[in-house]
Amino acid sequence: LKCFNKENQLSNTLFQNNCLSGIFPLKIVLENYAFPGALIIGTDSHTPNGGGLGGLCIGVGGADAVDVMANLPWELKAPLVIGVHLTGKLSGWTSPKDIILKVAEILTVKGGTGAIVEYYGPGVESISCTGMATICNMGAEIGATTSIFPFNDRMLDYLRATNRADIGDLASKHKASLLTSDVNCKYDKIIEINLDTLEPHINGPFTPDLAHPISQIKVLILINICNVRLELYKLCMVSLK
Repeated sequence: LKCFNKENQLSNTLFQNNCLSGIFPLKIVLENYAFPGALIIGTDSHTPNGGGLGGLCIGVGGADAVDVMANLPWELKAPLVIGVHLTGKLSGWTSPKDIILKVAEILTVKGGTGAIVEYYGPGVESISCTGMATICNMGAEIGATTSIFPFNDRMLDYLRATNRADIGDLASKHKASLLTSDVNCKYDKIIEINLDTLEPHINGPFTPDLAHPISQIKVLILINICNVRLELYKLCMVSLK
C-alpha cells in the first residue's frame, strides 16, 4: 500500500491508521464516515456497521451506487421495521455477538429480508459502541437491509475517543428529537431478549441460524459421539456379514 500510495502521490495516513488497528472496511466506516443520523449508501458488505454509531448505513450493489453518485434517486421497497427490545445487561463471557446470534436463531437467515432491525431498550446501555457496530455488521446473516441503534452515551464516548467530540456534542443536543425512537412507535415485529439470561452462543455448522447456547455444547458433543459410535457399529456389522 505504501508503494502504491507513493507512486500515485496519495497519503499513507488513512491506510496506516486503519490497517494497523483492525478490519479495514469496518474501521473506515466507523472511524471516518459514520455519525449519528447519517444516511450512508456503500458498496461494501460491512457498510451497516455504521448503525453502531446511530447511522442508517446500507450496503448496495455497484449499479445502485452509480445512481447515487450520479445524483439520481436511490429506490427500494419500503422496508419493514423489526424491533429488538433489550433488557438486563451483558455480563460474564456473554458478548455483543451473542445478541445477533440469538436474533439469527429467532428470525433465521431469511427473517430479516426486506427489513431494518432496530435495537432499543435499557439493555443497549451495556453494549460498547464497537459492540453495537458488530451486531449491525452481522445483520447480513439474517438478510436485513440494515440495523441501527439509538444514539447514547457509549457512542458519545467513541466519538470523543476518535477525535470527533464536536459531532458527539451536536448529536447530544438532538438526541431526544431526532436520534431516539418516537414514543409509542409501532414495529412490524418485536423480539424480546433479556441480556441477564443470555448465554454465549456457538452457531452452525453450515448455517448461522443454527444456534447452540454454550450450556448445550456438552450434550451435543455426547450425542455426536453416540451417533459416530452407532455408525461405526453398523459398518462393523455389515463387514461381518
